[in-house]
Amino acid sequence: MQNEQRLQSLDALRGLDTALIIGLGTLLWSMQTACPGSEFWACMREQMGHEPWEGLRAYDLIFPIFVYLAGISLNFSVRKQMGMGAGTGKLLLRMWKRAALLVLLGMLVNGPLVWQASAMRCASVLGLIGISGALAGSIVLAVRKTWAVGLCAALLLSGVFLAQYMGGDMTPAGCFNAKVDALLCPGKLHYGVIDPEGPLCIVSATALALAGFLSGRMFAGSVSAVKRVLILLIGGALLIALSTLGPCIKNIWTPCFVLVSAGIGAVLMAIFHLLIDVCRISFWAWPLKVIGCNALFIYLFTHVIGFGQLTTRIFGGTIAEFISPAWAGVAHSAAYLVLAWLLCLLLYTHRIFVKV
Repeated sequence: MQNEQRLQSLDALRGLDTALIIGLGTLLWSMQTACPGSEFWACMREQMGHEPWEGLRAYDLIFPIFVYLAGISLNFSVRKQMGMGAGTGKLLLRMWKRAALLVLLGMLVNGPLVWQASAMRCASVLGLIGISGALAGSIVLAVRKTWAVGLCAALLLSGVFLAQYMGGDMTPAGCFNAKVDALLCPGKLHYGVIDPEGPLCIVSATALALAGFLSGRMFAGSVSAVKRVLILLIGGALLIALSTLGPCIKNIWTPCFVLVSAGIGAVLMAIFHLLIDVCRISFWAWPLKVIGCNALFIYLFTHVIGFGQLTTRIFGGTIAEFISPAWAGVAHSAAYLVLAWLLCLLLYTHRIFVKV
């Protein structure tokens, strides 16, 4: 897809999501140290961390919304490939090759690759994104019809619901996810007894990607812009309301967590689409689009290579003499984010869009 054909609001929202991962979240978190008496920054610091178990914070939504947006993108990628004459077999091969690559890269992000699988954490965010995307794409290619895709998403969530409520006690050690992870997830688990990117979480994420695909159908079809925004807003509000019927636990991706993630993703997409694509108020979104066009690349770069040494040298040296200790962390986080953005800008200016 050429840059001028991209859905600008999708790139911008993906860019905001990625910015929170690569440095904006840390910057917001560190502001509380610089402003210790501020209730606002204290609240922001809390929101920039994960909920230990049941509940929801803003930071818990970052990767789920990325999965939701990947589902929207699936519409465009499938349509483009089919327009170029690719058959179902070729599309499936591309999806699963990408999934395999993301699993490998995710393991690299987790830490050094070693021969003993038991010494590594094999489950990863990138692996979850890749496998759930490939599963969602396979379902889409298999069933084709919109209503059938929705039915598959509902069946997946229903299956997870039954498994979690009948197979465990909804505690970290006693939940059904812990049993599945112990049996099917090789290597170390992120929380010892469970992994938030384990096999059952991938099933939940697949349902979320399918929800994104259903939302994206409106962008690929003939639905008017106003109707599109209203459907996303109303549908998102309904999903958020439904999510209150059960426990929202990010670490095991309960169905209610998937529903609230899809709902908030839909509402955010509606707002971004209205402002950027419909009303053409997009000046504020350009810095986000710069990141969003190379989201996976900059995530990989900052987590495998990064700018840590450079920013530490800058703010741990002479400049540290002119900055109070309370603001040093803010300056360090801001510099890291700016360097990451400048790298994205370099790629964007040269129309280089790295696909994984």
